Amino acid sequence: MARPRTPLNSYGRISTVEIESGKWRARTRYRFDDGKLRQVEKFAPSRAKAEAALKQALTTIQAGTAVDVKRETRIRDLGERFLTSKADRAPRTLETYRHSVRKVIIPRIGDLAVSEATAERLQRTLDAIAAENGPGEAKKARAVLSGMMGLAARSDAVKANPVRELAPIQAKAVGATAVPLAELPSMLQRLASDEAAASSGLADLVTFLAGTGVRISEALDLDVSDVDGNVVTIRKSKTTAGERRITMPAAVAEMLKSRTSGSREPEVPLFPTPLGKRRDRRNTSGEWQAARERLGLGDYTFHSFRKTVATALDQAGLSARDIAEYLGHANPSLTLNTYMSKTVGGRRAADALDAVLG
Repeated sequence: MARPRTPLNSYGRISTVEIESGKWRARTRYRFDDGKLRQVEKFAPSRAKAEAALKQALTTIQAGTAVDVKRETRIRDLGERFLTSKADRAPRTLETYRHSVRKVIIPRIGDLAVSEATAERLQRTLDAIAAENGPGEAKKARAVLSGMMGLAARSDAVKANPVRELAPIQAKAVGATAVPLAELPSMLQRLASDEAAASSGLADLVTFLAGTGVRISEALDLDVSDVDGNVVTIRKSKTTAGERRITMPAAVAEMLKSRTSGSREPEVPLFPTPLGKRRDRRNTSGEWQAARERLGLGDYTFHSFRKTVATALDQAGLSARDIAEYLGHANPSLTLNTYMSKTVGGRRAADALDAVLG
């Protein structure tokens, strides 16, 4: 029976010999990317040190040559290579990728080889994710898995991307529930009266969201220098339409005075943690959930306030364009999107919200 060939980017048996007193040699043959076996050796004063030096050298060689994904590459390693390939993406996008790879995918199939990640296995994995974490998390995992297996396919580790064969993830769209306008003032008052929410700054953050309809990601990215009187400039948003200047309700502008009276240096968060750091979105969502449960505020998410603001502006008689401009939505037509300004966020919107906030 023929002796099996040494796999690419791996080595055979290590031999050690004392070639003279106090000088040991460790030697093996390494198969490089071109398929050729070449001898690699290291010298040291003892057998153990010589072997350790050789293994360290082999590790360095493997790191330098293992560029492509192989059939035997583990899914956990493929996931890390995928993250490296996406390093130029927006920080929040990269955070989502990391969460999906390291917290959702790897714990389930991280030890599978790429060649073992068949469509059938991946389908069962996504079904389990949908059942345990919800269809939204499953959709993110599917998108990331598609990117990972696409990377494997381009390296010829698999014949085709198996994720393309998977069934679509079906889920009934369930959006955030708007806070009833009549309940909003009392909700904000209860939150402001809660010592934990007030001292952590959560109460101010929620009041800002309820009075402006700003996305939570936009709010957490705001700096003190983005506020000028009753106008706030949204510089970081998920869409181009989201980059805007809006006039805030008087109640919100008044609330922000204490937050903007100090440093005007750039990159000083408007809504920091108690330690002065920029808030993490997931941690802040957890803090809001705890406050809701503690105060019995109902099952409302941060996005609920965005819907509440849209409802208030609609009932106040603002046009669809006015509302889209204030909330940072893409304009409803090419004409509005191309020629209408998105930089002033009308005074009528702020007046309507002042009426709601009381």
